[in-house]
Amino acid sequence: MNGDSYGEDTSVQTDEEPQPLVRVRYGLAKELRLYTDTLDIVHLEEHETTQVTLNKVKRLILAPGDPNPSKLVLMFDLDEGQTIIGAEGVSNVRDFRKLVAKLQEIHPEIELDPPDMDTQLAQALDIRRRSMLGCYGSVIGACILIWILYLVIAFIGAHGGH
Repeated sequence: MNGDSYGEDTSVQTDEEPQPLVRVRYGLAKELRLYTDTLDIVHLEEHETTQVTLNKVKRLILAPGDPNPSKLVLMFDLDEGQTIIGAEGVSNVRDFRKLVAKLQEIHPEIELDPPDMDTQLAQALDIRRRSMLGCYGSVIGACILIWILYLVIAFIGAHGGH
């Protein structure tokens, strides 16, 4: 991210860094860290941190990703009328729900878009869980079908060749 008025790029510090209230790991070596006054977007591999000052945030926007709707895009509407993209490809919905809940607790003045963000994130988790069960069920069903087919062929081969 470039260092505009919404935050500043700094290198990731390793010595005695304050502990975040909530940490969301996503993607390859990326994190969102919520502190009482900032939200840090950390790219560990690039040693880059973008800080968004929460007092300047008017609205938190969560949108589905373009090629993959399950990877969320996090955007911020700032007081200056500027909208910035904070993070792309957020797939850790469970921890992101914790971040949103804590953010609403410490900064209730920040609007959420969509307003029922927690409900929609819960639905996304449920849909993901169902699709994974469907995938696992399909694989297990295919294995059982192949096993039954093997038993039928073995039975016919044992009794039909006389």
